[in-house]
Amino acid sequence: MDRNFEVTFLGTNGSCPYNCGKRQKYGTNTLCVAAKAGDDVIIFDAGTGICGLSELQSYKSSEKHLFLTHYHMDHIDGFLFNPDMFNPKIKMNIYGRGDVQTILETLVAPPVSPVTTEVFEAEIEYRSIEANQTITLPGGSVIKTCLLSHPGGALGCRLEYNNKTLCYCVDVELSNHKNDTVLEEFFRDSDLLILDASFTDGNVIPHWGHSSPSECIEWAIKTNVKKLALYHYGYRMSDDDIDKMQESARTVFPNTFTATDGMSIFL
Repeated sequence: MDRNFEVTFLGTNGSCPYNCGKRQKYGTNTLCVAAKAGDDVIIFDAGTGICGLSELQSYKSSEKHLFLTHYHMDHIDGFLFNPDMFNPKIKMNIYGRGDVQTILETLVAPPVSPVTTEVFEAEIEYRSIEANQTITLPGGSVIKTCLLSHPGGALGCRLEYNNKTLCYCVDVELSNHKNDTVLEEFFRDSDLLILDASFTDGNVIPHWGHSSPSECIEWAIKTNVKKLALYHYGYRMSDDDIDKMQESARTVFPNTFTATDGMSIFL
């Protein structure tokens, strides 16, 4: 365990922050995971979970790095409400596919938003990235990217620091990656692999760009992953549904867990 490499799940719910009345344990914030790798603070996606980032004491930093895997609403619907964006003492580096600045300025503008990005006080630098890139951050951590099968495409991110690896690959239709040796090597030997478990086993809807727990487990086993986090839950899943998912998964791959909003682990 490296206490200099911390991972916190701020939002784990897919599609929308709907609370079906049976989801108290796991939470319903949409997608956001933060990592503290030495001096680097890295955030993956900006769902509603990102609203709690500034409350985490161990993630205080004057410079942060936000990686947007893609621009579907459950990955960006907390962007405007991230308190760090209103802090003039923070530099926020924002990475995304294509013209990330124009895309986000369209999101934070009338008629979609009551305000524009001019209300932000943080120093913002927009950085366009694509698949198959390697980005070295100021503190020495390294981010690698790959393209995932999802409508419109999504980026998978592999964070490497101090001989430990976090793989964040959500919104992926794993059935479209059969015999994909590139993705296998991307996952290979990860200390923690966070994967898409939007659908229950036997209920995957083709072409929606998501996966099931059994598919996640298959990939974790064949790529020698140490821990698997099931993530991006279907928004109608209850606490009981997710508990059963974890229980079933552990019979095949014991080092599986179902992530909850607010959960922190060290790699």
